[in-house]
Amino acid sequence: MKTIERADVIYKFDPGNQPVASVEAGETILIETDDCFGSQLKSEEDLITEVDFSKVNPATGPVEIKGAMPGDLLAVDILDIDLGTKGFMVAIPDEGGFGHLIEEPATKLIPVSEGKFWFTPDLSFPINPMIGVIGVSPSERAVPCGEIGNHGGNMDAKVICPGARVYFLVQKDGAMLAMGDVHAGMGDGESVICGVEITARVKVRVELIKSHQFRPPRPVVELSDRFITIGHGPSLDEAASTALDDILKLIRYKTNMPVSEIAMLISAVGNLKVCQIVDPQKTARVEIPKSILEFPDQPVFS
Repeated sequence: MKTIERADVIYKFDPGNQPVASVEAGETILIETDDCFGSQLKSEEDLITEVDFSKVNPATGPVEIKGAMPGDLLAVDILDIDLGTKGFMVAIPDEGGFGHLIEEPATKLIPVSEGKFWFTPDLSFPINPMIGVIGVSPSERAVPCGEIGNHGGNMDAKVICPGARVYFLVQKDGAMLAMGDVHAGMGDGESVICGVEITARVKVRVELIKSHQFRPPRPVVELSDRFITIGHGPSLDEAASTALDDILKLIRYKTNMPVSEIAMLISAVGNLKVCQIVDPQKTARVEIPKSILEFPDQPVFS
């Protein structure tokens, strides 16, 4: 099993990026990720105002998947996320959902142990490891790792967790997979502008799906009991509309139901949720139970 080290990072998903490693489809790899601050915060005395923002949101990679070609689907199975022992959160004046109430920047160190993150010595919560930034190379312009696009990127969807399979439409030869921005926990919305930001070791397996008739324009996430589309836009309304359109088209492909019936089905059993509200491009997702499919035990794409 190859290990991609934490030092091998990019700050943009860029068609010009060169791979730091090459793997075969079906291979399992271990990817070491830095926290979103690039390990620039060492203690609660370190403030976000002192951080070099050119080194924020590093993504480890990119990793070339041999044989991946534009139009293929890359399936990334998240097998395990092994977290570091301490995370950080920050609050920033004029940023995030509470920026208008925050007068001075603040940094909070959050220890992680015993399967929990300790918000205070007396207040702990079970860890919920998830990957904030994951994607493939876009086809044309470079996209900073802190932003989201059709290639993936900073989706901040907490369903991208151990046990998830994430599908990407390959846009460039080799796919060029990269990831980072792992959280020990993050609430939907990421309201203060961050989750519990932490270093991690992420074990993934990569698969290629060739000549598939349906090509989702944006990433699709599959869990054991549901599948999820993720939309983005300059407003939550637009992000939600994109995610809803994507799930409708996917259900139509899988079931051949008429559009009106699919719309009613989504309204009856679908869940529209917010991923994050704090970036220029907002992110929303729609979750649908796999039981609506004829063969719910099979992968959504195969």
